[in-house]
Amino acid sequence: MPEGLSRRHLLFSGLVAGGAAFAAPGVSMSAARAEEPGPGNEFIPFPFFNAALFNDEALFCLGAAAAQTAEVGEVLMTIKSIVDATGNPADPTSEAFSVYVRRFRQRSRELARAARDSADPMTVRQRHMRASMYAAQSLFFVLGSRDGGRERELFNQVDRNWQRAIATFGPDVERFSVMGAGARIPCYFFRPDGSNKRRPTLIISEGSDGQNVETMQFGVVAGLQRGYNVVLFEGPGQMRLLFRDRIPFTPNWNTVVGPIVRALRKRDDVGKIGVVGISFAGMLCARVAARVKDIDAVVLQPAAYSFADLWGDQETIEQVRELQKAPPAERKQAAAQINAGFEQAWPTLSRTAQFTIYKRGEIFSREVQRAARSGTVPKDYYGLIKTFLAFDYRNDYRTIRIPTLLTANQGDEFFHQQAKKAFSWLRLPKADKRLVTFTADQGAQLHDQPMGPQVVQEVVFDWLNKRLR
Repeated sequence: MPEGLSRRHLLFSGLVAGGAAFAAPGVSMSAARAEEPGPGNEFIPFPFFNAALFNDEALFCLGAAAAQTAEVGEVLMTIKSIVDATGNPADPTSEAFSVYVRRFRQRSRELARAARDSADPMTVRQRHMRASMYAAQSLFFVLGSRDGGRERELFNQVDRNWQRAIATFGPDVERFSVMGAGARIPCYFFRPDGSNKRRPTLIISEGSDGQNVETMQFGVVAGLQRGYNVVLFEGPGQMRLLFRDRIPFTPNWNTVVGPIVRALRKRDDVGKIGVVGISFAGMLCARVAARVKDIDAVVLQPAAYSFADLWGDQETIEQVRELQKAPPAERKQAAAQINAGFEQAWPTLSRTAQFTIYKRGEIFSREVQRAARSGTVPKDYYGLIKTFLAFDYRNDYRTIRIPTLLTANQGDEFFHQQAKKAFSWLRLPKADKRLVTFTADQGAQLHDQPMGPQVVQEVVFDWLNKRLR
């Protein structure tokens, strides 16, 4: 079975196992649809790992240096220690995942201790930011290791360092919360200076596996430098709501962002409001743009419209979609057969494939998260696939009526050409819509441009400045 993986604020494994719909003993394995972001990919100039998924994450960590949330030398030496300890396998075992987790966690702990030894607020901030970033590297891969049950503990390490870092900001970062999608949504309000004058305000929505510290390179630093208020939040399927409260994503992201917009409109220091959706939120925020009032512009970075269409196991996707038209008894029987076939196939999957299903499934399903943390086979693959079907935003693009910027990346191994198709559905005047594709020549290729965050932020804010100022 081909195995290409994965990253970001979702992502869509290019391989996933699926059950043949009416044949419990057999499970069909779909061919990979994603371009592997590993050593054989022309868009990767300097692969560090033979394992595509490790290399992918390492590039994001290096790119974070642009926002001073990582240090190039620290990242490179940690990578070297992992390569030396594992032999750099192309198909990592649980032990290789565990080494990756341990080495970045160790680096995070060292920086957290060093932060406590400093009396300089800027040094404290930068060390805690890097400690949070490196802990996020460990968190990302813990479900592939032998210690998946430590996922919440690792998130706490990420969050603890993030909270200590933003405690040094001046002016103070304001914490507030709203009720949205049936949950209490934690929010953070950043101001560029201490005045209370009315300013353009940007709400940044992270994706499926990004942490707060990673938003620094996805608009927080760039926004504050340009005089914007910046608002972050932790919605269902993300951060503490996922790792502590075990609340999965909702496709109705408008019910998450809408209450935040209403809270901001009550403030005297908020002018026009823009929303930026990062990675998976490049889908989710299409619904925000279509349904939430009082937003002045939206950036979908990158844009996409269907989770199900990007899942590698298209055979089972189509089977489950068709089953929704069948009588309940038939659906129940088919679900049992799909799940039985999936369970039978599970032991034959590589650790990379198992990790992919754990990582991409836990954001949608408590049952998958429970299995992932315990290292057991998920029992309801049918239910997981059925959940994917609701994350479809084709009609939302057709009803967006505010200025909209869609981005895409050359060599995007996950979203492929969905941004181009989504752009064709926008029924906006030419002046109010734009599609920008970032290229390898700019160093901004691959999903979420891991090597080119500054390049993209320059384009995004040049566009936002014309709509929000």
